[in-house]
Order: sequence, then C-alpha cells, then structure tokens
Amino acid sequence: MHSQITLSEMFRSYEQDYKTHMESVMYDLLKMSKDRREDTDKSFSKVSDELQQTEQCIKQMELEASTLPSSYKKELMETIKQYKRDMAKVEKDFKQLQLDQQEDSSREKLFNDRQINQALLKQEDRFIRQTLELEAAKRTAYLTEQQANQISINLHSQSMTLDNSIRKTQYIREDLGESNSLVNIMKNRIMKRKFIVYGVFGFLALCLAIAIMSWFF
Repeated sequence: MHSQITLSEMFRSYEQDYKTHMESVMYDLLKMSKDRREDTDKSFSKVSDELQQTEQCIKQMELEASTLPSSYKKELMETIKQYKRDMAKVEKDFKQLQLDQQEDSSREKLFNDRQINQALLKQEDRFIRQTLELEAAKRTAYLTEQQANQISINLHSQSMTLDNSIRKTQYIREDLGESNSLVNIMKNRIMKRKFIVYGVFGFLALCLAIAIMSWFF
C-alpha cells in the first residue's frame, strides 16, 4: 500500500509538471499570436522545448500508471489519453502558428524584395535620366563649341577683311598724298609761270613805254 501511494505521488508530480509546461506553452502561443513582431525564433525554440518536456512528462506518467494496479491504472490511462489529446491540439496550434509566421515572413520578404526592386528601378531610372541629361548637356556643349569656333572663324575673317580695308585705305591715303603733292607742285609751277609771264609782259610794257617816250622826246 505504501508503495502504491508513493507511485501515485510520483504520477501526480509528473502530472503537475505537465500542467505547468502546458500552461507555459499556451501562454507563449497566445503571446506570439497577438504580437508576431516578437523575436519568434527564440519564442518558437522555447515552446518546442516546453512541448518536449511536456511529452516527457506524459511518458513518465504512462510509465508510472503501468506499474499501478488495474483499479488505478484504468482511470489514470484515461487521464493520460486526454492529456495527449490536449497536447496534440496544442502542437497543432503551434505548427499552424509556425506556418502563419512563415507565410508572414515570406510575405514580408516578398514585400521588402518588391520595395528593394522598386527602389532599384527608381535608381536605375534616375541613372538613365541623368545619363540622358549628361548626353544632352554634352551635345549642347559640343554645339556651343562648334558655334563658338564658327564665330571665331567669322571674326578672324572679318578681322582680316578689316585689316585689308585699312591697308587699302592707307594705300589710298598715300596715293592721295602723292596726288596732293603733285597738284601742289603743278600749282607752284603754274604760279611761277604766271609770274614769269607777268614779268615778261611788264618788261615789254616798260620797254614799249620807254620807246614811246623816247620817240616823242
């Protein structure tokens, strides 16, 4: 009788451990289902350990119940079966929560990948747009340089034309200067000739006057 009581007390001890583990598992599952942003890897590992310990408690209870007399054994085995059903339900909820978490992680990963892809596409579009703008700026700079070169060529040509015009003007001025000198020389010669002619006429007039005067006197 004392041995049976001792074995029953051991069964009750394993049973109490089972209930403690089950309460802890259900609390953790409830907590994870409400807040899945928690460190799930750590929580899943804890629940998995708790379930293993719970299963070990059930095995120990089965072992203890198998050593008891039939009058105790039948009742305890029914209790153990119920514990197994409860544990199976909790394990099912745990696996479902794992699946849900995996799906959430997959969706979150997919969403993050999509965001990354969109960011990469935006960055690629920005790079392409900047490249096109740079190419347009290069073309504009090239055209501006070509226009500047053409303007420089035109200015050089106009400068050469102006220099030629200035040289021609100098030549004309020189020719005009020479012409003016010749005209002045001719004027001087004409004046000299006039003075000579006037002198000759004066001399002739004087001679004529003298001749007339001598004729009368």
